[in-house]
Amino acid sequence: MEAPKHPRATRSPSPRSRTFGLAFADIWDETGHMAEILLFHHAHGLTPGLRALADRLRAHGHSVYTPDAYGGKTLDDLDEGVKHAQSIGHDAMADVAHRAARAHRKTNVVIGFSLGTAQAQQLAQDLRRVRGCLLMGGALPPQALGGDWRHEVDLQIHVADPDEWVDEEEINGLLFHAPHAKVFTYPGQGHMFVDPSSPDYDADAAALFEERTLAWLAHIDSAVEAAPDTGSHHTAHYL
Repeated sequence: MEAPKHPRATRSPSPRSRTFGLAFADIWDETGHMAEILLFHHAHGLTPGLRALADRLRAHGHSVYTPDAYGGKTLDDLDEGVKHAQSIGHDAMADVAHRAARAHRKTNVVIGFSLGTAQAQQLAQDLRRVRGCLLMGGALPPQALGGDWRHEVDLQIHVADPDEWVDEEEINGLLFHAPHAKVFTYPGQGHMFVDPSSPDYDADAAALFEERTLAWLAHIDSAVEAAPDTGSHHTAHYL
């Protein structure tokens, strides 16, 4: 039975929609506070395409760390990549995420792609310092990762539509606990359309994903800068 869709979880009608009116640079220049990001790769590995995306986020002033669960190995075939991840095992993949979080103790944003969405979501649930979580190509009900969703985390989910690698019930299982999440669907795209290293790559859809990601990061930067340093945590509402 499909998990219930929460009425306040919003979905974008089209990858062409634009919802951001404030210039990114204006926010960054005013606050001077930049997100520090852990970016987790998909089943193909830490591909040149994902490395290039991390570099572009750094060019906008963010610190971006890219833990490599495959130790430098990349695989062209997605099925082979999934088999390789399975050979590593869920616990080992989760350990990679937690070791990266310990190594980079100021990180407050997590981004995961497909396979890496579990690692990103795990840290968002486990670490109070995480303010933002972006999941591209997957999501899980919180209990599948052994915990509860933290409602103060600003959550975005980006998925191709349809996507044979994404279970809608699992996404809805997270949305039930994260009613303020923003969901973007990309009709007609393949699973990993954001990565030029993937045969699914689509330049226009990838550019839109990146635009939305940068706007979201700018929003988190401004929200963190504005938040009083009281030790409490408040939900950061999307623009």
